[in-house]
Amino acid sequence: MPGITYWIGQYLLASCPMFAILVGVDMAQGASFNDAWPSALAWALAASAIFIGSRYNRVRKGIACSACNEPPKK
Repeated sequence: MPGITYWIGQYLLASCPMFAILVGVDMAQGASFNDAWPSALAWALAASAIFIGSRYNRVRKGIACSACNEPPKK
């Protein structure tokens, strides 16, 4: 099973782009950056925690992920 640094990296890899997308959406709707970033950060961190937590749980239990498997070689 991957170590803690792997999971921290995965968490950052999920939360940073999500934060940028959420801030962009808020700003496209007319909010300023100062108004948009706190809620976008909170939602990005919470959603990433759920996503990475479910991935960690699958790996810990050994549940196969069909999307993660490599396609069969011909």
